[in-house]
Amino acid sequence: MISLNFLLLPKNYKFLLYVIFFFAFNFIFCSKLTHSEIKNSINGSGLKIPRVVSLKKTLTFMRTGPGKEFPIKFELNQKGYPVEIIAEFNNWRKVKTKNNLSGWIHTQLLSSFKTGLVITNTPLKRRPSNSSVTLAKLLPDLLINVKKCKLEWCNIEVFKNKKFVGWVRKNKIWGSVNK
Repeated sequence: MISLNFLLLPKNYKFLLYVIFFFAFNFIFCSKLTHSEIKNSINGSGLKIPRVVSLKKTLTFMRTGPGKEFPIKFELNQKGYPVEIIAEFNNWRKVKTKNNLSGWIHTQLLSSFKTGLVITNTPLKRRPSNSSVTLAKLLPDLLINVKKCKLEWCNIEVFKNKKFVGWVRKNKIWGSVNK
């Protein structure tokens, strides 16, 4: 026969047992943070790392560390340029560019607006299919706005003298992986 003596404890002990069980259960079974997420995010946003964002301003300073007291490492001079967040510290994000330059940028200088860079010469298609009509030829390092991505294709728009809208293979765009 199973002993149920613990049920005869005073009310405050029962409550304490419930609280301990609740926290132990949540800690063991409900924690979704992985070791790498804890390591890369200290008081950060809680969003997925790595992820791609874009620059909000035309001139953005990338610093050697997470604070204004750290020296400027690089100047990025293109509004909308995509960068990959690889770590977080309070309101600072460690980012990496397509060319593997890395440094820290304040969150006020970053936007969640989806952009990307064309990796190699690639056709802009009317529909997400290789057999679709080609609208334009896109050159490497062209900055594009990413409207949405499917499994293999992304719907994009480009502004060069006029607006072009179409589809590009996802693997031809740097920054499209997390979209």
